[in-house]
Amino acid sequence: MSRRSWRKAIAAAGTAGILAAPLLAAGPAHAATETETATLEVLASGLDNPRGITTLWDGTILVAESGAGLPGCPEGETCVGNTGAVYKVKGDFKGRVATGLASTATGVAPGAPVSASGPEQAVPDYSGGYVVLSNLGGTTESRAALGPDAGTLGTLFRTRDGKVLADLTDHETRLNPDGGEVHANPWRFTRSGSSYLVTDAGANTVVRAHRDGTTSTEYVVPTNATPQRVAESVPTGIVTGHDGTVYVADMSGTVAGSARIWKKAPGEQPEVLVTGLTNLVDLALDCSGNLYALSFTQGFQAGPPKPGLISKIDLETKQITDIPTGDQLQQPTGLAVGPRGQLYVTNKSNGTDGELVRVRY
Repeated sequence: MSRRSWRKAIAAAGTAGILAAPLLAAGPAHAATETETATLEVLASGLDNPRGITTLWDGTILVAESGAGLPGCPEGETCVGNTGAVYKVKGDFKGRVATGLASTATGVAPGAPVSASGPEQAVPDYSGGYVVLSNLGGTTESRAALGPDAGTLGTLFRTRDGKVLADLTDHETRLNPDGGEVHANPWRFTRSGSSYLVTDAGANTVVRAHRDGTTSTEYVVPTNATPQRVAESVPTGIVTGHDGTVYVADMSGTVAGSARIWKKAPGEQPEVLVTGLTNLVDLALDCSGNLYALSFTQGFQAGPPKPGLISKIDLETKQITDIPTGDQLQQPTGLAVGPRGQLYVTNKSNGTDGELVRVRY
């Protein structure tokens, strides 16, 4: 499966040190859900292609907005604009706290949703501003063709001075660690010691971004031999537990029921924690030993995709419980847990009418 194809499906619906990880047995089946449907409280609306969410100890919520590309971009052309942003919610304050970030999108017909690439996740930079991961879906050559304004696309950078901290697109273009199609699409990152670990959904890798600006391949996420076909892994969500264990989600080529969550304990090789999930795009941890996984859709079909889904995984028993959200999650892409266990999602994330919602169940 082309590593670009999952991005096309979403858009159409609105070297050294590589660890080869064994595929382990699947976890138990999903537990029955409660009958009462969860409620969604809209905290912010009108967001431009909202993506990852970061929650802070003081209740602050940060949302990365991939923007809307260049306003007025001719239909069918790909243009770069400065519409990417970081949106903040804290108490009564709601608004963008970083703007003018690079965003690229293909021009569409009037009234059609604009699906953009740009900021995917943002965390505070304690020297001021934010550290932002931006996606791209391409190579250094395709990025250069977009012009100088595209320089931060496909990188980890800081907003206070625009400095690129790690160039994931360059890493994939130069090294192509999995030996497949050269295609970078950074998705999420997590702190790991003094560096960051970044998932690249296009490259099928987890990459370490070092403090000195260099990158190294942490491991390649293996393909998945599903009953339908051998699917590329497409790693997406990544989180780090208090003990240093890293959890990584993969989409497994959008094959329904084949998405996996990997566990990488310190000093050990990655292993599959659970599988049987679908189209995973993000992960979050709470303080009670539970992992949450977000499905962009429970399946693609003719017309709009099926609703998204949040699954709760007990890390001790590996039991999966689906949170009963009904059809309320429409193309969600970001997931986070607040300091008091609040569950947040970016909903309706394909276009410029996205939402940040709190899920109550």
